Amino acid sequence: MELVKLGLRYKACGHWNRIEVKKLFIEQPSLEPKVKAIIPMCEPLKVETCKKCKSIIAEPKELIRIVRDNGNN
Repeated sequence: MELVKLGLRYKACGHWNRIEVKKLFIEQPSLEPKVKAIIPMCEPLKVETCKKCKSIIAEPKELIRIVRDNGNN
């Protein structure tokens, strides 16, 4: 478990926010007994709001899965 700053874009207004999170790795159960699937997740340390529109974007105890966006939306 490590503390990192995560760049998070709020889709409603498009503003990039930097939030402090704990990086966790969660094991996902699989059908194959020899295969282990580990998913990287982030847990915010406090309630975070968007700097631009003031909406809540992250809360503690709510895990965030990191998904890469290649910009083809």
